[in-house]
Amino acid sequence: MRITEAIWEKRNLGVNTYEVSIDFDDDIRCLDKIKQLKCEYMVVKVSANNVAAVDEIQEMGFRYIEDMIQVEHDLQDVERGRIEQRLYDACSYRRMTDEDIEQLRNEIKAGMFRDDRISRDKHFGLQVSAIRYLNWLNDLIERKAMPYSIRYKNDNIGFIILNSKDGITYSSVLGGGYEKYRRSGLGIVKKEMEITKALGGKRLLTAVSANNPGQVRALIVNGYKPYNIEHVFIRHS
Repeated sequence: MRITEAIWEKRNLGVNTYEVSIDFDDDIRCLDKIKQLKCEYMVVKVSANNVAAVDEIQEMGFRYIEDMIQVEHDLQDVERGRIEQRLYDACSYRRMTDEDIEQLRNEIKAGMFRDDRISRDKHFGLQVSAIRYLNWLNDLIERKAMPYSIRYKNDNIGFIILNSKDGITYSSVLGGGYEKYRRSGLGIVKKEMEITKALGGKRLLTAVSANNPGQVRALIVNGYKPYNIEHVFIRHS
């Protein structure tokens, strides 16, 4: 079990926060440590295979909020359907400019992220979620992560931000599609595999909330494979 005092969430959410991760082989006796933590908001992520911990966490008053599905891609070419391939071929990408980043900020402020645990939590909601994503975006840019705009014709339709510690395994840490194209079908397009290959990477990781089935489908269509699922529980004090 890993316990982290999420000090960054004080800035984002305005409350003292702990995040706890429970692996599939953790004994439920370790959960006694959670009872000793004092904070206003706690997030517990439990490996789906640890059934005993899932039961015990709910007995402790935690409420289910989402499943996080962790997926990977080996960057091998995938076979898409005719429509999916046509949409994929119609799109391109470029490293984000200052104007692209400002557009992204405006999209976030307008409520771009609606399916995460913060926006769906009655204690926080869309406005607090937007502040959190704006802060996250600023942090990623400051840390020299790699932001890319996904484009259709001459317009940005979404974005992706990549990170890597070794130049071999890359993580798609943040991404999404813009409101104007939400119902266009272009949300199925995932260019991060192509970008990662161009950067010399060999493996790509990301995660998606089960609250967003459209994004889950897009990842499957583009050849991602799940390797772990975490049940996420929250508790407010």
